[in-house]
Amino acid sequence: MQRCGAVMPVGSVRAADRLSCTRPCGGNSAEARAREPHPAPPRGALPPRRARSSGTRFVYARPAMPSRHAIPRASRAWLLCLLTWLAPGAVHAQSAADALRGIAAAAQLPGLRWPRFPDHAGTLAALYEPRAWAPLWLDGGGEPNAPAREAIEVLQEAALHGLEPDDYDAQWLATEAERLGDERESPPDRQARFDAALSVALLRHVSDLHVGRVNPRTVKFDYDVAPKQLDLAVYVADAVRDDRVRDAVAAAAPVLPQHRLLEEQLARYREIAADASLAPLAIDLRTAKRRRVAPGDPFEEGAALSKWLIALGDLPPDAPAAPLVLDGALLDALRRFQARHGLDPDGVIGPATARALAVPAPVRVRQIELALERLRWIPPLDDTRVVFVNVAGFQLSAFDRVGPDEGPVLQMAVVVGKAARTQTPVFAGTMRTVVFAPYWHVPRSIVRNEILPKQASNPGYVASQNMEIVMGRSAVATTPESLAALAAGDARLRQRPGPRNSLGRVKFLFPNEHDVYLHDTPSQSLFQRARRDFSHGCIRVADPEALARWVLGPEGWDAERVAAGLALRRELPVPLAKPFPVVIHYTTALARRDGTIAFYPDIYGHDAALERALAGGYPYRP
Repeated sequence: MQRCGAVMPVGSVRAADRLSCTRPCGGNSAEARAREPHPAPPRGALPPRRARSSGTRFVYARPAMPSRHAIPRASRAWLLCLLTWLAPGAVHAQSAADALRGIAAAAQLPGLRWPRFPDHAGTLAALYEPRAWAPLWLDGGGEPNAPAREAIEVLQEAALHGLEPDDYDAQWLATEAERLGDERESPPDRQARFDAALSVALLRHVSDLHVGRVNPRTVKFDYDVAPKQLDLAVYVADAVRDDRVRDAVAAAAPVLPQHRLLEEQLARYREIAADASLAPLAIDLRTAKRRRVAPGDPFEEGAALSKWLIALGDLPPDAPAAPLVLDGALLDALRRFQARHGLDPDGVIGPATARALAVPAPVRVRQIELALERLRWIPPLDDTRVVFVNVAGFQLSAFDRVGPDEGPVLQMAVVVGKAARTQTPVFAGTMRTVVFAPYWHVPRSIVRNEILPKQASNPGYVASQNMEIVMGRSAVATTPESLAALAAGDARLRQRPGPRNSLGRVKFLFPNEHDVYLHDTPSQSLFQRARRDFSHGCIRVADPEALARWVLGPEGWDAERVAAGLALRRELPVPLAKPFPVVIHYTTALARRDGTIAFYPDIYGHDAALERALAGGYPYRP
């Protein structure tokens, strides 16, 4: 079986090439060329391209090419005669087509960073078959065409989107395009290799921008990206045909406003990371004299803290000179920093704040890149209302519509599942029902692990919690027999509506296999904490009345009617005539419309899991 990249269709032109070759046998083979190092061009180097309105100009040095005088005069004349007689254009077109077929069949291109592409082999065939396997990115003379130049430029700019240009062999493609442009007649297998490599790179890039590199379900994110998939062969072919490669790639990116905001913050934090004069602040709190720094305390690191907080945007550049105590503008900036990093904004530099101040900018850059990857997994959100919960940030945001310039109309704190045992799952659902004065149907795991042990030690526990055992459709008395049925799974336990009900006065249902929903809670004190992972997996909301007004407003409910619903003592389900999406998400970096960004601890370890998945490279697990 032939190896991809070593396909060598034999014809008179190649035979003549071998006859005139003065190098050792095999030195001009595709395999030998594949082993040759590819010199990296200057950063941003591209083949020549027509001028565009952006005014961008790429300058690069062309590699030295052998002079025509290096070929003996007799050989030149003989070769010119032979090439004219054989009509080489037709021979090369056929040979390049054969080579492209071989590459697609092998599903690999040795020499590239990620040579195997079984996930795109079928797409590559679908891209070339309608054009009889003719090169897509070369003109009739074998030189890279205008769409090829634009595609390579887009791949070189992949870092702007939190992606890695080397994953798409962007610099190698730029160098190879330069070489093909300089050669009067390049070998067909070389043309095919370049053409296929650029196609695979762009297919990957468009897919990566649109649905991400990693399948979210392999890292415990229950998002289904299949409905989002593009017909990549048609998408790329249309882009090339219409000469709009850049526009097509841009259109593949998420339309969520968070995507644009994160890209802006990515550029800003990369600038911070590249500034050698900036460094995170290391504050030693391990000495016997200083376990923390409180407002008003002497603080000799004030100048260093001021410089770091100015760079991060928490302290204005024209702030007064750094004091020798922690107060004034510096203290206010520290509190802003704490609030952005999921910490209590108390102005005290304790261990948690000291750790956050010591995080280098490249670490924050990576958090933003991971946030962008996850954002591409979110299911399509049409022009509709949506509730968005960020588990890592303990926050709910409600949007009247999704669009590039739309912001939340309602935000509130939430309590989510415990990191150790009962993590809140990540998934998307559809809000369908609001239930006032809800029963709490106690999950079997809680019955088994918490309720029954407490009932065994205190026979009045179930009754004291306003709970009842249900068999069939009827509530029954709490007896040894009914408790035995409850333990065996033949009965259910529920808590009656009332002020002590664990779900509070209202719950919001978006049916899902995880049995997770939003709800009120009688335990309001937990909302005052910075870290709020205390639930069994469901999501408690800080302001259920405001959320009920927003959800039910389009259903004809005004504030007075919502207040009456919250005062009920008998369960009242309210089906929604206009259901809408609910997205339970997880991100440790969230950009804000005011130009700032919040970073949160990776309480569930999802960042670490995604890092491991990305380290595997292409092709990622299906």
